[in-house]
Amino acid sequence: MDLEAYCGKNAAYFRNRPRPAFFDGLAQRKFNQETADRAVRGDVTVISRPYAFPGGRIDFLFDATADDPPQNPEWLWQLNRMSFWQDMSSAYLRTGDEKYAAAFDRQLNDWIESTAHAQRGNGAGSAWRTIECGLRLMGSWQVAFEVFRKSPSVSDKSLEKMIFSMIEQAEYTCRNKTGGNWLGMEMCGCCTLASLFPELPVSADLWEKAKTCLEKEIILQKLPDGMQNELSPDYQSVVFHCGANLHKLAECAGLENTLSADFMKSLEGYADSTLALTTPRFTQPRTNDCFTIPAGSILSRAAEIFPDRDDFLWGATNGTKGKKPSGTSKHLPYSGFTAMRSGWDADAVYLCFDHGPMGMAHKHQDKLNFQLYKGGEELIFDDGGGEYDCSVQRIYGISAYDHNTVLVDGKAQMRNGPGKTDVPEDAGFVSNDRYDYAKGIYDQEFAPFDIYYDNRIKPERPAVHQREVLFVRPDYFCIADTLTSLDGKPHDYTMLLHMNTLCVKPVPAFPGAYRADFGRKYGLLAVPLQMPDASAVKSAQLKPYPSGWYVGRNDEHLHPASTLEFSMNGKTDAFFVTLLFPVTAAEPLPEITKSPDGSKAEVVFHGRRNVIRLRDPALLE
Repeated sequence: MDLEAYCGKNAAYFRNRPRPAFFDGLAQRKFNQETADRAVRGDVTVISRPYAFPGGRIDFLFDATADDPPQNPEWLWQLNRMSFWQDMSSAYLRTGDEKYAAAFDRQLNDWIESTAHAQRGNGAGSAWRTIECGLRLMGSWQVAFEVFRKSPSVSDKSLEKMIFSMIEQAEYTCRNKTGGNWLGMEMCGCCTLASLFPELPVSADLWEKAKTCLEKEIILQKLPDGMQNELSPDYQSVVFHCGANLHKLAECAGLENTLSADFMKSLEGYADSTLALTTPRFTQPRTNDCFTIPAGSILSRAAEIFPDRDDFLWGATNGTKGKKPSGTSKHLPYSGFTAMRSGWDADAVYLCFDHGPMGMAHKHQDKLNFQLYKGGEELIFDDGGGEYDCSVQRIYGISAYDHNTVLVDGKAQMRNGPGKTDVPEDAGFVSNDRYDYAKGIYDQEFAPFDIYYDNRIKPERPAVHQREVLFVRPDYFCIADTLTSLDGKPHDYTMLLHMNTLCVKPVPAFPGAYRADFGRKYGLLAVPLQMPDASAVKSAQLKPYPSGWYVGRNDEHLHPASTLEFSMNGKTDAFFVTLLFPVTAAEPLPEITKSPDGSKAEVVFHGRRNVIRLRDPALLE
């Protein structure tokens, strides 16, 4: 066979075929010109770590973190997603500069040649991890092919080799498919290739197999309350977008009516739970491993798929269009999240309380954790656990030490499950015009931080922790923590509150109270109604256990923060009651008066008077 003639004939067809409807709006995509120009020079940033390849030739089997700790195998894996091809493609469309096409041609051939006989599988160092195959096929490779196929700087052989490689990657991925959110990306990649290249002999069978598998997984991974079963808005977003891509591919092919009603119901359910948990800054709370996810990333696509849902449009446009959701607070009984909010306005008070199962993957030791916002400002954080590297801060980020929980004798939660529940959780949820209330219990093991390094350490069950959260509408929260010894012995109990600031100071007006200043409109006032035996503010601590770190990813990376500790020492049982007030610098402090017997507290704040029963905060007088 005359390979050059064969390649030329097929390349001519693909260069001249009409643009698939899937790529409508491609020229309007947002992109980063600097990222595109750097990538042309072989200078890339992967998981926030830049690297300039010598000579400008990208080595797709190189890990820039291997000799620059902490090592992170994700660097090589995510390098092989070629996300920078998206920026290079958009830059080419915008400018017509052939340097982008020439760089793409060179990088494509380098990848194919260097990885052809390299190790495969999902282990460290593999450019063929199935999740990357799926992501390439559903994203960067498809966009790059569509944009650069007409360029004179891209040879016929390069186009042919790219098509052959995509077929190989799809067949490899189908043979080695995994599960969870990975399976969504793997099958979505295969569906994308099959839909955009219907001419290929493999496409019809590939579409049917991958579509059936993906549709099934979108349905199976959704819990009855709408959350994806890994209980991370990050990976819920991944799974939703895979489903939304399938819907778009089917729609472009006139096949949307072949998608099942249960599949469409599942997509809507993912969007419903996204809207229910949306913070006042129009992001998702960070639970389990999680980036800071804009709610609009899901809701904008949901609004297109379900045009009758004006509330999706409202969330997608940060409240500028559509209709705000009905109701305010929401309890999700299968995922175990309760979102308490004063309203949907830009200055609303919001708290997300996590009192459910661990999730099926990307798990954190965080039962009874909560996050608190006032408007767009985060006052008490869950940072999402950081990068997937080998640092002590990453281990800290997934532990209960980095969550707003309670330690027992310096030991933190160490639960093994369950990953999910088939029974809706009874959190005693109440929501009315005056207050919201929910509770949860942690009754599993505790262990010291060293257990992450020494598997000889055995977790223990010294105590049970019950947490009750009362939202006194529309202003502040009461957190009631009851610790009950299981072995009849006295213990030291320490409540943790994490704040992304280094300015946390005592408040003389209230014994034991602290105020956090974030340098923004709102601060946080934390007032213990049960006086602790000790209190401390930790920052950038590593021993005896890490404390006072913000272990973030996309919007804020690792840096020192503040962990406020309230401790009750040498107690068989302990009872913490803590009031949390979002406050401005100029406004008067609340008035707080405890009853003589210590059973109640009268609070006057913003002109409203309430009486809280400390031992029964579900009943607000």
